[in-house]
Amino acid sequence: MRTKGWKEVFKFTFTQQVKTKSFIISTIVIAIIVALIAFLADFLPTIFLQGELDKAERAARGEETFTVDTLYIDNETGYDFKFDAVAGAANLKVQNITADEAAAKIGEIADTKERVIVSVITFEDGRFFVDSKYSGGEADISKGDCESINMIIANGVKVQYLMSLGVPEDQVKTAMSDVSARLSCAGKEELSGIQMMLNSVVPMISSIILFIFIFSYSQLVAQSVAIEKSSRMIEYLLTSIKPFAIIIGKVLAMCCVSLLQFFIIGFGGAAGFIISLPFGIISKANEMMSSLGSEATEGMQAVGIVNDLGNAFSGVNASVIIVMILSFVLGFLFFAGLAGLAGASVSKMEDLSSAIQPLSIIGVLGFYLAYFPQITGEDNMMTVLARYIPISSPFIIPADYLLGRIGIVETIVSILVMLAADVIVMMLVAKVYEAIILHTGNRLKLGDMLKMSK
Repeated sequence: MRTKGWKEVFKFTFTQQVKTKSFIISTIVIAIIVALIAFLADFLPTIFLQGELDKAERAARGEETFTVDTLYIDNETGYDFKFDAVAGAANLKVQNITADEAAAKIGEIADTKERVIVSVITFEDGRFFVDSKYSGGEADISKGDCESINMIIANGVKVQYLMSLGVPEDQVKTAMSDVSARLSCAGKEELSGIQMMLNSVVPMISSIILFIFIFSYSQLVAQSVAIEKSSRMIEYLLTSIKPFAIIIGKVLAMCCVSLLQFFIIGFGGAAGFIISLPFGIISKANEMMSSLGSEATEGMQAVGIVNDLGNAFSGVNASVIIVMILSFVLGFLFFAGLAGLAGASVSKMEDLSSAIQPLSIIGVLGFYLAYFPQITGEDNMMTVLARYIPISSPFIIPADYLLGRIGIVETIVSILVMLAADVIVMMLVAKVYEAIILHTGNRLKLGDMLKMSK
């Protein structure tokens, strides 16, 4: 049988690879980094949201304080605006001054330790303007607090102007609110901003990760074959094992090694996430959502993002994992088979880089074919083609299936196309590899290999 002995090659190659220091160290380091990232991604948002929660509660009790002591207002609009609400909301002293006093005060606070804001309100060409200056020098004053106070002043001006026109107080809020304008395609579910972002980011990240694992390990196949051939070890192997069994054993061994490293790193990320669950944002999202008041706008938005993220990845199930593994394995077999031919075409290690250059071009082309169409987050002709071309489909199918951009039928068709491509590649490998494995001399080109295999 042409494949007799592949198990021995598989066992030897797999054992040798997983025992190397580079594999052990890189796997452990990357798994720890991924675990730490997963832990912090769930834990750090709770610190921010807890701060928002505390701030909202202090504001509700009237205890929220700003790093501003005094607000000087120069009202030049001609309207009798009152700013008592600013004093209550920001818990500071408000004092009305004239234009001359305002100019003098602005000069004084340029270099002072006083925590002061001077706001000049004007009305020109039918519009109100609020121009505020805050203390410079060594004053312990927060620009963010000053921006919040400036916004409170601006909103106060609009509210009081509307009321001066006779707008009932209960309708002022409606008059000041922004008009929500939405545009969506009929018959399609409207996506939130975070979901639209995920539709672009997840496929791109998935493409990068799969490309790194598939392509880097397939090149190791070429390197392993080239080393054995240049060291004449291949001649010893051929005394007891068929050539095709050698390449099959090496390809399958490297595939399992890459899958092992992939799952170890994935386990590290899952472990970091699980450890963070008792006190992370995922478990506390609903609690914080109910506790945050309307004043904690940023906190509400952050919790909403967490919920959207949870909904986006709620589709992760057994079928998604199976599709991911199948895409990975079939993609690896395709590129690793070609890499084995590239390694067998050289007799000297220094020729290996030029031998795998065409494979590198094909791999990079497939990666970008899967990567760049995802920037738009929408289907286009290039995206559809990338799902069914064997050089790109392994990098795009798992993410598209996870996000629901393709159904099970399209996924199965793509996997079948990958399987057919693998069969063709392995038939080519079986025919060509046996003919060129003992060749010595200059590097063989594709035309030469095909001629020798006839």
